[in-house]
Amino acid sequence: MFCKNCGAQIPDGSVFCTECGTRVQEEPVQEEPVAQEPIQEEPVQPEYVQPEYTPVEQPVYTAEPQPASGDLNDTPILITGILAIALCWTGIGGLICAIICMSKVKKFLAAGGVLAGKAKVGKILGTVGLILSILYMVFWVIYALYFIILAIVAAAGGLSNYSSSYWY
Repeated sequence: MFCKNCGAQIPDGSVFCTECGTRVQEEPVQEEPVAQEPIQEEPVQPEYVQPEYTPVEQPVYTAEPQPASGDLNDTPILITGILAIALCWTGIGGLICAIICMSKVKKFLAAGGVLAGKAKVGKILGTVGLILSILYMVFWVIYALYFIILAIVAAAGGLSNYSSSYWY
């Protein structure tokens, strides 16, 4: 095969001339694709299936059965607990109310009552009233003993060294 531009001999199947670089072989003409209208498929709608209704068991709250005994009144526990706190400064009055409160709590629990609500608050108040009553009684006993001892010492003449007439 020969180059059309310079006449040099070139190997068969060459696209360019090795001497001058001219294109020797024409590229095959490609046919342009003919535009086709796209085939539109009709959309397939899925078939809807109604779900079946299955009934659901709802949980039901059932209250704990309370014994039908008349001993389960928790209001007296609360009242005696409040009185124990209110009277704890007197000592013996608060102590008596606290002991009554604790005995009512014991009877309430023995009858099958549950220590909650007013009963629980009453027990707490009764316990605090008992402790405070004992503390006040101990305080007043120590206070009284102090003044008794001071009076005995003063009567025995043990306070004659002091120039003041007050002995406390």
